[in-house]
Amino acid sequence: MAERCRYCGRTLKRKEPEHACHWPFCSERCKWAELGRWLDGRYVISRSVDQVADDAALVPPKPHAKRPRKPDRGNNS
Repeated sequence: MAERCRYCGRTLKRKEPEHACHWPFCSERCKWAELGRWLDGRYVISRSVDQVADDAALVPPKPHAKRPRKPDRGNNS
C-alpha cells in the first residue's frame, strides 16, 4: 500500500529527498496548509484532555535502560 500526502493525497516515496524532508506531506505547501486547517479549527481532538490524561494513566511506564557510566576523566596524578 502506497503512502499518501496527508493533505493532498499525492503518492509519496519516503526515500526520495523531495518527500523525505516534508514527511508525511509531499511539500512545504501541504505542511503549511494542514497547519492552517488546525489553526482554523477545522480539525479537533475528539476527546477531552481529561480523557486523554486518564488513558495515559492506564499505560504502565516503560522501564528506563541504565546507561553505562563514563570513565572518570579527573586528574589522576
